[in-house]
Amino acid sequence: MTCARRAPIGIIALVCLWPSLSFGLSSDAKQPIYIEADTATYDEATGQTIYIGHVRSTQGSLIVDSDKMIVFQKGGKTEKVVATANPVRLKQTPDGGKEDIHGTGQRAEFFPETGILILYDKAVVWQGGDSTESDRIEYDSHKNFVKAGDPQSNKSRVHVKLAPKVETGTPK
Repeated sequence: MTCARRAPIGIIALVCLWPSLSFGLSSDAKQPIYIEADTATYDEATGQTIYIGHVRSTQGSLIVDSDKMIVFQKGGKTEKVVATANPVRLKQTPDGGKEDIHGTGQRAEFFPETGILILYDKAVVWQGGDSTESDRIEYDSHKNFVKAGDPQSNKSRVHVKLAPKVETGTPK
């Protein structure tokens, strides 16, 4: 299953918070990717590897849990990774000792060539007390660009919660 290990699942962790964007550990992208599942099937004709049942993907501090993960490849390159569950769960530790970043959605799609990650359907991303909720949250890791919601859909609005920051210091 070495072909599936080439899938850059680590980018999935680059989920966003609005407006305080935080990234996972910078060393995560250089770590090997491990995928565990109840079953794994590779179809050379379609270039798909399908993992089913208690799927856990890890890369450095990133953990992605799903019911099913499909890695789409063409010519030895990963074109797309799709994870589905009720819900898909993402967790990653950012640099600088910040709180872990968490994300959930019914489906997560990652496009390695463009660096775009999209969480769909009841998508929520949070870090500490800050959170963003929408039916669609898109993150472009190459451009550090975040977009939540879909103006062409009236399914649901974007909901953002910004928790007050507690200042640490000595009281006067």
